[in-house]
Amino acid sequence: MDDAVEQLDNLARSIGACVRCDELVANRLRAVPGGGHPHCAVMVVTLHPDPADEAGDGLAGEALVAELAEFMPALAEHRDQVYVTTLVKCVPRSDCALRAPHSDELGNCYPYLSRELTITTPHYVLTVGEDATRYLLGRLFKDRPYAQDDSLELRLFDNPAFKVVPVATPDELRARDAKTRKEYTERLRKLAQIMGL
Repeated sequence: MDDAVEQLDNLARSIGACVRCDELVANRLRAVPGGGHPHCAVMVVTLHPDPADEAGDGLAGEALVAELAEFMPALAEHRDQVYVTTLVKCVPRSDCALRAPHSDELGNCYPYLSRELTITTPHYVLTVGEDATRYLLGRLFKDRPYAQDDSLELRLFDNPAFKVVPVATPDELRARDAKTRKEYTERLRKLAQIMGL
């Protein structure tokens, strides 16, 4: 475990010193590394850090875990078994306005996520939101494992090293009607049990 901690610390320093994306570097407060258990059962991956994570001195995902815990309490209850990270390691901005990450920024940051996966060896990867899911599945699978118009939420994609399970963002869940939210929350509870949380 000490070796994994050291590798993640070294990776966090590399992420902090990264200057691959001119616009991100020019507009960031700091790059935000992932964080959590160095040999996690579950890795949570979202598209980019929350500005709250960037402004603090913490790691990626603290705000996200707090929001997701509203629908999947096991994430917060078993935070010691979870690693949370992002595809893009900086909050994407243009002239201080938030925006979606560009494809080259995703490509520049993907090696960092790949390294996090190798070090932490999760059993499950929870991708949060459609954009994060489609990008990661596109990188992990040579042949796309779904049809173009398929709904991906709560489907299981079996990669040789781990299983990928896409979930909706907290904002998407809050926008759904009460019955749908309740059903989704129950499915997340069952998923947490399956994942060992």
